[in-house]
Amino acid sequence: MKIVILADTIDNQKAGIYVYTKNLIKALQNLKDKNLKLIFIHKKENDFFNGTENYIIPRKHIPGYDSLRKFYLIPKLVKKLQPDAVVEPCHIGPFGLPKNIKRVTIIHDLTPILFPELHVKRSVIIHKLLLKKVLKKTDLIVVPSETTKADVLRYSKTKSPIVVIREGIDHAEKVPENSAEILQKFGIKKPYILFVGTIEPRKNLDILIDAFTEIKAKNSIPNQLVLAGAKGWKCKKIMEKVRKNKDIVLTGHITGTEKAALYSGCDFFAYPSLYEGFGLPPLEAMSYGKAVICSTGGALKELFSAHALTFAAHDKEVLKNHIISLINNPDLRDSLAQKGLIFAKNFTWDKTANELLTFLDKMVK
Repeated sequence: MKIVILADTIDNQKAGIYVYTKNLIKALQNLKDKNLKLIFIHKKENDFFNGTENYIIPRKHIPGYDSLRKFYLIPKLVKKLQPDAVVEPCHIGPFGLPKNIKRVTIIHDLTPILFPELHVKRSVIIHKLLLKKVLKKTDLIVVPSETTKADVLRYSKTKSPIVVIREGIDHAEKVPENSAEILQKFGIKKPYILFVGTIEPRKNLDILIDAFTEIKAKNSIPNQLVLAGAKGWKCKKIMEKVRKNKDIVLTGHITGTEKAALYSGCDFFAYPSLYEGFGLPPLEAMSYGKAVICSTGGALKELFSAHALTFAAHDKEVLKNHIISLINNPDLRDSLAQKGLIFAKNFTWDKTANELLTFLDKMVK
């Protein structure tokens, strides 16, 4: 079977869809199915694609060129390559293909539709203009949770099959030998509470910062709060709050090695997101044997209600109680950590890749 993967996200970001696409590609490449041929289309030179069959259709800063590229140049190349299926890991596409080439669209969440105020205007406009058409014409819709499946069905009257394929996670890497130096570089001192993710409104960091600040003001706790991730959009308000609190550390973008050091060194992990289609960071934290506090926003309730301390995304008082409980009760921390560690073992990229390939096999026959 010949599959084309539209892999622009590998070139243009380091956030969730990048992590998903990178790890899915690696897992597909590791499959022992010798009849599987992977071809990648992306937009600039990238060492990640060394040794693969890949084609670069560069972006150009010319008005209208992005549309030309997506609606004409990419479909033209795909028709020439004649794959069995084309996979778009980033919601919008693929477009303009004959019926004999199967179209697969991966929908991670519908937050640009459900919470347009939390996204940049360009993303909201693109989703509103194109998503229903994509969902109508695609041959297979892949979602990571029952929550996202329900969201898609409420939003669109699509008759295309929708399958739930859980995402995998990067399981705990070996703790770096220079972990102490990494923490020191960021100005981090133990004990600390950790958040990992892009600094943007949907992650609901306001409530975490406020809860932490109020706890520090009324209780003698030594903890820092570490926000690990690159600055995203609409984060000015969050940055102002961070600057006002010397006990909050903002790391900026972190490497895989730095992430391993931060996960392994934290007391526990907090994830207050307003809404998620899945939720990779809490699972990653669990794979390091860390207790997790997370909101019940979107699929977080579906995945973590039995394995973490949870709270409604706007309920600051419950969040504060959970934080204090984990700081003051090591036994609770340990029992949650053990429960989460067992749960996290169920999620691997190999399993994700195998399930996707099973559905692709059925679809192209």
